[in-house]
Amino acid sequence: MPACNECNGGTSKADLTAAMLSRWNYDSPEQERRDHSRLANQVRKQAPELIEEWTKLDQLDRKNAMEHLRSYGVMVPDDAALMTIGPQTIKQFNIFAHKATLCLHFEHFRKPLLNSGRVSAHWRTKEDFSKDGVPAELLEIMPKYGTLVQGKWNSSETFEYRYDLNQETGLFACLARLRTGLFISGFTASNADLVAGESDGYWIKPNELLKDPVHFSKKN
Repeated sequence: MPACNECNGGTSKADLTAAMLSRWNYDSPEQERRDHSRLANQVRKQAPELIEEWTKLDQLDRKNAMEHLRSYGVMVPDDAALMTIGPQTIKQFNIFAHKATLCLHFEHFRKPLLNSGRVSAHWRTKEDFSKDGVPAELLEIMPKYGTLVQGKWNSSETFEYRYDLNQETGLFACLARLRTGLFISGFTASNADLVAGESDGYWIKPNELLKDPVHFSKKN
């Protein structure tokens, strides 16, 4: 989708974070391991604070984290590496989730969401869905399937989504999967009045994406 230099530059860290963490897996193929190593080097240069956040677990923290994950039904091998998703990562995930939703809005409406509209997005990791899977109610309200296709190139192995939309009212909803590690649910409304009764603080104007909305500091 068309974007200004500020948006492209301001969301590059979020793109890098999502690319990195969507590849976190115990049994990754060799190509993904090489990609992960390359991305990790980029993160060290561009966002060293993220590396510090991900690797801060000591032995006791690691033990507690392992027990926490297993209590939620996550199968964690004893020798698995564990990373911490803290405030820095959460903020970048929230930026990426909203950006991805805006991009898919453009994909289907063929025009950007204006500031008279609103966007809301949320993210989950594979661990969040490991026990019960993706909520059935989300799949039910988004019956259509999409991926990104250009010529012979098809992204369905690494990116695919469910969605629904109403061209007349300008409402759009999507549930996207990035590789096996990151899931995004997003919603847009072309007119803010359509979501005026929704919870305050979780719908933003497109131009507020880089203005540190308060709720971006938390996993919603």
